[in-house]
Amino acid sequence: MADARAERIAENEARFRDINERLRDDLQPIAGDAEAVRFVCECGNASCREGVAVPLPDYRDVRVNPRRFAVVPGHEIPDLETVVERHENYLVIEKPPEVAHILERP
Repeated sequence: MADARAERIAENEARFRDINERLRDDLQPIAGDAEAVRFVCECGNASCREGVAVPLPDYRDVRVNPRRFAVVPGHEIPDLETVVERHENYLVIEKPPEVAHILERP
């Protein structure tokens, strides 16, 4: 079982992901696969308002695993998540299985 801090941060990340998924769905028809889209940083900081540029195909790859998120470099929380990919403009972080029950909700 995850602690309250880990669950709160996972909830914040899930909210940002929901915003980005709607944005992705709206922009896909006009942006095409070649363009990077400026998404909301999916970090656990509820007050973060930074954008993160991710090509649409890469963002779709991140979304395949519900425990993965795209964040601005430096926004990762090392004691609660693991950086699984490093890109010039963004990182892909993965949350631990203990918070999967929050992140895998429909």
